Amino acid sequence: MTTPLPTSPAGALDVRADDELSWLLSLDSTVLAVLGGVLVTFLLVALLAGWLVVRRVRRSPLVARSRELASRGRELGAQGATAVAARRLPPGRRRTAAELQLEVARARDRLRRQVAAAQAAGAHLGEVPDLLPSLEAEGGRLEQRLRQRALAPEPMDRDDPGPEARAYLDTVADVCDAVLQAERAVAPTSRTTADVADAVTALRAHTAAYQELTAPPVTPLLPPPSAAPPPSSASADVRPPSR
Repeated sequence: MTTPLPTSPAGALDVRADDELSWLLSLDSTVLAVLGGVLVTFLLVALLAGWLVVRRVRRSPLVARSRELASRGRELGAQGATAVAARRLPPGRRRTAAELQLEVARARDRLRRQVAAAQAAGAHLGEVPDLLPSLEAEGGRLEQRLRQRALAPEPMDRDDPGPEARAYLDTVADVCDAVLQAERAVAPTSRTTADVADAVTALRAHTAAYQELTAPPVTPLLPPPSAAPPPSSASADVRPPSR
């Protein structure tokens, strides 16, 4: 008994699909291996290119600058909110804690900018760059404690981080002063000034030589024709003899 061929559209579609994919079964195993290798190689190259692009974007100065500006904006926003909250609080322990929190945040920001400026100037800072993360962490911890004290309805005296915050501010001020002195102690840029002066002199000499070389030749001026000498009075008085 023979099975009748499917006459429905779905059956016809399945048969057509089998016919279209039948060429895959007719391929040699070597060809399939080559095609698979090419596909895998293409995927690996695409992944490598994507990784290189992402790595380059992450290391881009523009991205780093954008992150720095975003972080700076968040810090300024937090400092502004803290300043507004400190002004709205009534005089007392909570307001003092909020003001100390604002001072600690500003001190951390000043220290960070001072160290970055000194490093850019090529100053010798010793172990200060290595100690900067610990100072940042200590300042963040004090800010958190001061924030909690400013938000507490009745802060306790035994949890007062005020003395630690003031000691931290003194330490940061000393570090900033030392970093500023190290930055000022860097040799002046006399070499750079001399290089600029030499470059300007060379440029002017080159410009003068170029103008002299490209200037049109100057036609020498001919001397004016000499006029005939006027007759002297002696020759004018001589008259031919009369006959």
